[in-house]
Amino acid sequence: MSDHLDHNVAQFAGWIRAAFDAALLAGQPLRITQSACHAIAAPTAVIALGKAAGAMAEGARAAGVTAPGIIITTDENHRQIDGFDCVAASHPVPDGRGLRAAEKVIDLVTPLTADDHLLLLISGGGSALLPAPAAGISLEQKIALNDALLASGLDIHDMNVVRRLFSRLKGGRLARLAAPAKITQFLLSDVPGDRLESIASGVAVADPVPFGYAKSLVKTNRLDQLDFVASHMAALADNDDLGPVRPGDPCLAGVHSAILASNAQCRDAAADWLAENLPDITQFDAPELAGEAQQMARQLVTQICQHRSSQDEVSQDQADQIFALVSGGETVVSMDSTSAGLGGRSQELALAFACQMQQAGDAAPAYWAILAGGTDGRDGPTDAAGGIVTSSQNFDLDAAIAALRQHDSYHFLAAQNSLVKTGATGTNLADLVLIIWSG
Repeated sequence: MSDHLDHNVAQFAGWIRAAFDAALLAGQPLRITQSACHAIAAPTAVIALGKAAGAMAEGARAAGVTAPGIIITTDENHRQIDGFDCVAASHPVPDGRGLRAAEKVIDLVTPLTADDHLLLLISGGGSALLPAPAAGISLEQKIALNDALLASGLDIHDMNVVRRLFSRLKGGRLARLAAPAKITQFLLSDVPGDRLESIASGVAVADPVPFGYAKSLVKTNRLDQLDFVASHMAALADNDDLGPVRPGDPCLAGVHSAILASNAQCRDAAADWLAENLPDITQFDAPELAGEAQQMARQLVTQICQHRSSQDEVSQDQADQIFALVSGGETVVSMDSTSAGLGGRSQELALAFACQMQQAGDAAPAYWAILAGGTDGRDGPTDAAGGIVTSSQNFDLDAAIAALRQHDSYHFLAAQNSLVKTGATGTNLADLVLIIWSG
């Protein structure tokens, strides 16, 4: 391997961190929301919900929106904004502050008339931040269900299928309360496929998922072991009016929805940074992040090793070529009663990738770096956005595998000085993985 490449490999981590920062900048919602609000009629009320709620509300104000309203966001993104009732609530586990905020939202929208125009500014995290349990279900019971869903390994779409059944606001019910008011909702998508019903569980969107599918999710994942779940599912089966709003419901006739930004903008910005700053780099298409984090890591390692195998007969100049891929989406981590660690899906993916590259031996490239991180700056219940690991780090493989088994990636990566910490970013556009390799 050339001395030039030896020198460059020390920069791999810096390059992907810079590309990640470029992606975060591209996903900042203030400017995007400001531009969108210039094109709508003046609202009479505003609700901003999610991790990006503060920045989206500021964008609305910058566009000249003066209507009063409420902001519900996380503690790390909370700040006072003139003209808004600014509420901080818990994520990913709901709390009483979120419940009280939900009651304020209900009080705000219920009196609206056909002369009103409600502006909804929706971003990821809203499902936990706005808990409004269905009649007969307590907040404690809702938290128990949420904990079970987070541990289930279900993807975000299926988790929200279940969440919508146990809410007074999700699954289009907020729109039902606000009807006949006109509703404009601007959304930042943190979900694969940008499905409206999954962004904050679709407070102003029809639920297209048949009840039978939701029932199968509950049974297969043993959620009906919670007594209140079984009884509520039985009530829903007997009375369609208790369930989410379905497509074609007239209460949605006055709703206009537009996705302002998604993970795609972040991926493109990261790829553009690499192309502009490293013009000789070769970028590969990458699969969307989905499924179990450790399995996703294995898929990425397999792709890279297969590519390296195809390079065995090339010249030295070609062997020194640097390659990259950028992927986005959202993986999951399935927990069980023996999982005692701390981490998040991005940290787990980064550590699993590093372990599997080590295990691949000569089949793997000699030089590589990976960054896996959440665009919101918070990966799981930690203060880290994700993890960054390179081939130059010498770590105990057995200890790393043990950490993965306990889902304790945070402490292992912290000991390696391999956590990515950005603080709250003010946006939420799912996760990114950036990998550079050579040799």
